[in-house]
Amino acid sequence: MKYIITYSLLCLFLWSTSSCTKFLDKESYTDHDEDILTKPEGIHALLNGIYDSFTKDAYYGRNMYAYEGAKGMDFFVRLSSGNSFERENRYSESTSASGAGPGMWITIYGAIRTATTLVENIDKTEGLSLEEKETILGEATALRALAYFDLMRLFAYPPRFSVPGGSEYGEQFSWGVPLVENMDMVNNIYKHEVRRKTALETYTYIENEFIKAKDLLKNKAAIGGRINYVATCTLLSRVYMYMNKWDDVIEMGEEALRVGQSSFNLIPYNSYKTTYYKPFNSENIWELTYSLTDHIGSNSLNSLVRKPTYNNPGAPNDGQVSQNLGYAAYGLMPATVSFLKNTVNGIEDVRGYLVCDLGIANKDYKGYRKYVGESYHSVYNLPVVRLPEIYLNLAEAYLNKDDISNAQSYYNLIRTARVQDTDFKTSDVDQCKRLVYEERRRELMLEGHTFWDYFRRGETLKRPELLENANKITIAFGYGTKTNARAQVIYPIPLNELEANPAIRDQQTVGYESYDDVYNRID
Repeated sequence: MKYIITYSLLCLFLWSTSSCTKFLDKESYTDHDEDILTKPEGIHALLNGIYDSFTKDAYYGRNMYAYEGAKGMDFFVRLSSGNSFERENRYSESTSASGAGPGMWITIYGAIRTATTLVENIDKTEGLSLEEKETILGEATALRALAYFDLMRLFAYPPRFSVPGGSEYGEQFSWGVPLVENMDMVNNIYKHEVRRKTALETYTYIENEFIKAKDLLKNKAAIGGRINYVATCTLLSRVYMYMNKWDDVIEMGEEALRVGQSSFNLIPYNSYKTTYYKPFNSENIWELTYSLTDHIGSNSLNSLVRKPTYNNPGAPNDGQVSQNLGYAAYGLMPATVSFLKNTVNGIEDVRGYLVCDLGIANKDYKGYRKYVGESYHSVYNLPVVRLPEIYLNLAEAYLNKDDISNAQSYYNLIRTARVQDTDFKTSDVDQCKRLVYEERRRELMLEGHTFWDYFRRGETLKRPELLENANKITIAFGYGTKTNARAQVIYPIPLNELEANPAIRDQQTVGYESYDDVYNRID
């Protein structure tokens, strides 16, 4: 039987060869001139191509954080608002109608394909020093590991459900994602079956890739807008949190702090309102960069969650809509507004400042101005790794080892900077965990954490109310059997992937229709 190339691998091959066009000539080097990969400009073009995939609206530019917002408890999606996340907000994805899932699948695998091309060719590149090669290889390896980790978050269950030994493990949850192990899998598709690995195999691969990247990037100078050693350690600590490897979370978190202590600091309380959104501020360990000539316009995350506002702390018009631009498709839940606008001993939490008007006629809806473009609404850098995550990872890890003292020291750093408060004020470990979870929610909101924090902990997520598009208040993770599991907590494998790749058709995610069910046929 003739083997059909997978839809995603075909698209990502075309995607990755075109992703370099904004950095070099329009010609596709990987298609027409393989010799370019022996030259520094070819390898740099591939590296830029990986970053370009990460900045697209179908990945970190919008959809990664937008998915988290639509699925979580803090945002509602307005009906008929012109955006594509109503289905995710309703938990109504299906095999044949899976929202933004197919675009994310292709875009992320595009980044992986480009990274794999770089990794396999850099040793042949002439004109680069050993240190330059190690830095480029370290970045590509770290980015590929993060891409796979994000695929696991979007299309697979976290380790507590999917890895043997997990507290809620079930064989029906054990699928990971396909691993593009080498370019031969793409270039000689007739001799390869591209199938999903197990979650254990996939997480093991991700862990090992991050470790390789960390070793390659150690002692290398950080370059603005590019992933670095401290960010890689932090991302590895993030992976270990999903795996409940608390000693490793602590080791990687404290290593990140040791190396980054002279470069990164929390923004002081009195400076927060005028500094938090600035590019390359002292809290941002790694951020994706955009410019007036290279941005995603109305497809930006900013356009999704608010309209341009006046941002003048203390001014009468501060937080009011200044221009009627953007979809403003997401609004903050009223309960979330109260959650953010809290006071402690009469001192306002500065994160309440992020609440702003949404500018919807006859509605008192509130938007969220975490991302602020100073020169243009859609032009701002997008943080992927920030210093507060390290502190909160460490606080949670220490509490899982019943070490309240060390956990409190990291918790206090966040509380002092945001609300000038300190200490857990309780000696109960479970209550301390709850306080850390609340800080994670306040601090890391719309940064791709809250929904997945509940998921990795296996903790039922409850929305405070239903507004407009949403129709589910309670979201329980992983319950049920093969026939009635909650499918929509992750995306299905896209239908066009199943159509193009027979090898994966028997590996659709539990709870979703199979390929045969969609077409109402049995071969």
